[in-house]
Amino acid sequence: MYRLVAIDLDGTLLDRNKEISNRNKRAIALAIEKGTKIVICSGRVFSGARLFAKQVGSKDPIIACNGAIISENSKVIYSNILGTEDCLRVLDICRKYQIYYHVYAGDTMLTEKLGFTSLKYYEKNKLLPPEDRVEIEVVENMADKLKIMEGQVFKFVIVNDNVELLKRIRNEMEQIVSVDVMSSNYDNFEVMNKGVNKGAALKKLSELLDIPSKEMIAIGDNENDISMLKYAGLGIAMDNGENCAKEAAQYITAANDQDGVAQAIEKFVLGY
Repeated sequence: MYRLVAIDLDGTLLDRNKEISNRNKRAIALAIEKGTKIVICSGRVFSGARLFAKQVGSKDPIIACNGAIISENSKVIYSNILGTEDCLRVLDICRKYQIYYHVYAGDTMLTEKLGFTSLKYYEKNKLLPPEDRVEIEVVENMADKLKIMEGQVFKFVIVNDNVELLKRIRNEMEQIVSVDVMSSNYDNFEVMNKGVNKGAALKKLSELLDIPSKEMIAIGDNENDISMLKYAGLGIAMDNGENCAKEAAQYITAANDQDGVAQAIEKFVLGY
């Protein structure tokens, strides 16, 4: 019996329009009725992940920032932050290449300019009630801000359409031995404290909730999902997922635009 399902958002629960289908909502609602915990497990900042947890009716803990934070009822129950020295090293490399980046610190997205992800959130915020908005702060001097935010920085996200440039910058970031680097999409990579990943966060939840990994399902589609796909008793990759995720999984469900999450829950939790 599976007592917990950890679900990634982008490319997994969300379709190409960043929406949750009715079939996915219905399957999750039935799983919750059955007593199954539904844990949103995302690279997004907590408030960004919470919006979708609310949409599916989950009141269970949320894993955000790729595992750097676990929050339950808006209370942080676990966190693993980037040290200030590492933040400044990452910042130096971003500035060297003059590439777009943003920082998740506390529940705020810090950026030197609106663009890529921060611009999308800025536009989306206009349509959301205040409690569901992602707080965005445009910072004049990021180095000074990072020093002020010491002990609150969860991750950097570097975004660019030039895949070769991203590879070059990622290789340089990976020389910092005290951080981990991974991608959640072809056009980005993320920098977190060493040991931060979704699998480690699931392990922490296993301890906190007293649910063994063999009673967990994880569903994801990309590199940053590999650790949780391997940790859970059953790792399920999306048909639209990257090959690295599929290779780490034990089962491939349908694509995100074909209600793949619902199909997996119906098969392994609801027993359809």
